[in-house]
Amino acid sequence: MEALAELTRKCDTVGAVFCVDNSADAYKYAMENEIDLFLVDIILDGENAHDISGIVLIDRLRKYKRYEFTPVIFITSLVDEAMNAFHNLHCYDYIEKPFDMDNVGKIISRALQAPLCDDRDSGVFYYRKDGVLYALNIDRMIYLETSFRNVMIYTLDETIEIPYASLKNLMKDLPRKHFVQCSRNTVVNRRFIEYVDKVNLMVKLRNGKVVRIGGRMKKGFFEEL
Repeated sequence: MEALAELTRKCDTVGAVFCVDNSADAYKYAMENEIDLFLVDIILDGENAHDISGIVLIDRLRKYKRYEFTPVIFITSLVDEAMNAFHNLHCYDYIEKPFDMDNVGKIISRALQAPLCDDRDSGVFYYRKDGVLYALNIDRMIYLETSFRNVMIYTLDETIEIPYASLKNLMKDLPRKHFVQCSRNTVVNRRFIEYVDKVNLMVKLRNGKVVRIGGRMKKGFFEEL
């Protein structure tokens, strides 16, 4: 697992890499984050001779629209099971044990370049607060702003406070084509941008809110727009 994680981290387009050794934790990460690629061992319970819990996990995730076509690479010595996964679960590829590290690196890189990996457009943002997982419609999110150690999410009809959160971590879960960071403290939904004042480094949003463009972030902000 650690060897595969290290290979993945070396890929140019990779963001966060989550490592778990059981299907329950894997499912938890999948629900709390927007995963671009799954590398899953078919056998997750080595003490069970008939275990195929990796396949069961992906079959369960495929029922969610946002993971319907997410690339999956199975790691296995069970070629018959891998072929079954190809036909029934639409997996991207499979890696036979023992595997060639160079070849595995190439497979991971290709999978991360698949169109779906850079287009997080599920329409829903998931966040956890007080131990409860919530879903928020992205089309209703206007902008996010840090406030002390919390992040405030301003929507069309309410303001949501997420304690002990950071914009950096939340940005990993937001669709890149909709949200752009304009300062160290503010992220805006570009759908709600009314106009951008490049001279005075200001952004006016459709709800009337005016936010500043950070001097250190202006180049990246304008490039993304």
